[in-house]
Amino acid sequence: MQQYRWFAVYTHLDEEMLFLSAMQEHGVVAYLPMRRFWQTDGKKRKIAYEPLFKCHVFVRTTTQGLQTVKEAPGYSHMVRHGKYLAAIPESHIVKIKTILHYYEDATSCPNNRVHGVPVAVVSGNLQGMVGFLDDGEGQRPIAMEIGQLGQSVMVEVPMNTVVRTVLPTTV
Repeated sequence: MQQYRWFAVYTHLDEEMLFLSAMQEHGVVAYLPMRRFWQTDGKKRKIAYEPLFKCHVFVRTTTQGLQTVKEAPGYSHMVRHGKYLAAIPESHIVKIKTILHYYEDATSCPNNRVHGVPVAVVSGNLQGMVGFLDDGEGQRPIAMEIGQLGQSVMVEVPMNTVVRTVLPTTV
């Protein structure tokens, strides 16, 4: 029996929607996380949406189903770690969906640009999630890692819902 797993697909630039539509037409479960942002057109401001992770779409399929994925329009390549495909845990997909449900204006950044202290969200909509909080004062985003993708989701949560998980050392 084949096991269904989530994989990250890298698409050609701005072809995420084309790829997503092709997957849906073939009956493949696919997820394109979308973030909300304000777009200015002259003097008008309106809400618009864009992919949270540029050129990335998640597909849930078996290893045999990957051939359908690779033949879809907009496909560039599979995200890999060395020679192995990057299988994304279901818990990371749920984490992304939960964050975007409550914080549609979340952003993303590469993990190598994330610095700060480890924290945990102890109350509120994201209770139980962990991430990194930049050093500094006032409201600032928490980076919540999506490890196999090499990206973090940046979200601003109320500071009174966050606690440091590592005590500072004095040397």
